[in-house]
Amino acid sequence: MNNVLTPAVNINRKWKLAAYLFYPTGVIRIWKSKRKLWLRLLYTIIGLPLFLAVVLFVGITGFALFLPPLDMTVGNRPDRTIYNSNGNYKSTLLKTGAETNGAYELIKVEVEPHGGNEWHYHKNFEEHFTVLKGTAKVGKNGQEYLVKQGDSATAYKREMHYFANPTDSTIQLLVRATPARGLEKSIRVVYGLANDGQFNGPITKNPWHMALLLGYSGTYLPNIPGFIQEPLVDALAKIAQWKGEDKSIEKYFK
Repeated sequence: MNNVLTPAVNINRKWKLAAYLFYPTGVIRIWKSKRKLWLRLLYTIIGLPLFLAVVLFVGITGFALFLPPLDMTVGNRPDRTIYNSNGNYKSTLLKTGAETNGAYELIKVEVEPHGGNEWHYHKNFEEHFTVLKGTAKVGKNGQEYLVKQGDSATAYKREMHYFANPTDSTIQLLVRATPARGLEKSIRVVYGLANDGQFNGPITKNPWHMALLLGYSGTYLPNIPGFIQEPLVDALAKIAQWKGEDKSIEKYFK
């Protein structure tokens, strides 16, 4: 008899435990139980924000599934060199994604003294950096390297990386993104917003513009799990486009 009942008892216990994972049923179950008051309060207080965060995440990403894909195109613009007057440096488009049929983008980038970007990664393309002038610092997967003139480094897909100028003089990098995604568009928008004073530190004044920038550049940040961050960033960028927030920055890329 015991051998027959034991599996059924174990299954019942598993279902009871599973009920606690779904917050609404978990709250009802725990307050009907005879567990200690502090345990019931702890579950209720901690579980509520977690449940709301999950509902918000599912709602945002689910809604975005029904929206058009993010528009990564750039208009046929005559300007090949884009200036950032805020830092007095520029980037020159040597090959655009349209010119290579989406195979790659090639851009010569100036980096101001002690400028650069922070740790990040891309899931859809790799970046190959060649130092044309000066010395760059390149971070890859927690390690940092000095890359001198004529030398190169590659950040592969999903590889955490950054590049920076550790010197007191402007340096030049040749950046090749393979395949072409939104590098040209993101640079045009970043420089344009910077020139118009639309940044508060590293963040845009309009948070929807930040979502679009992250979407255009396919940029994801450290310390946030990819299974949360990637669909959320992609969804917020699509929602920003659906809201028409890209209309106010069209002058930078159309």
